[in-house]
Amino acid sequence: MRNIRQSIMRVGAIAALMAALSVPAEAQIVKGEKSAGAKLGYVTKNQSAMAGVFFRYSFSDHFRLSPEIGYTFRHKDLDAFTVDVNAHIPFNFTGETVAFYPLAGLNFSSWNRYYSADGINESSRRNRFGVNVGAGFDLRCSNSIKLLLEAKYCLTKRYTTATISAGVCYLF
Repeated sequence: MRNIRQSIMRVGAIAALMAALSVPAEAQIVKGEKSAGAKLGYVTKNQSAMAGVFFRYSFSDHFRLSPEIGYTFRHKDLDAFTVDVNAHIPFNFTGETVAFYPLAGLNFSSWNRYYSADGINESSRRNRFGVNVGAGFDLRCSNSIKLLLEAKYCLTKRYTTATISAGVCYLF
């Protein structure tokens, strides 16, 4: 598990460095652009699927805020409800079609553990605040549709996890 964490952190650091050194050719997003969408993914903490919805608002051509709500499905007697607020800094690769963005933000996770004690099924909930770091890619399919691929690492006490997700969003 420690090797996986180190690998994810290295990839994230390299991606953030590459993003900082790249110079965008054209603006992928424009000030005031809004989008909303859904995503599905995989969470490493309980090795389970996740689903979520998000909203994005672009404050400038190279900064947007993305609040999200997600649910990690129960597996290994553990599930979670998450709320994230991430900042994205998009950089273009191919004009206005593909953009790479490093992300950083805040996380609130409510993890629920299920167990049996003396034949009685019980559960306990742990609420945690954490920090997100990661990166993602946007692929603009049309003037109103984008596909995305995102990887992030959420640092929280006893519930640190990595998430890989893919989604679609509608621009308006």
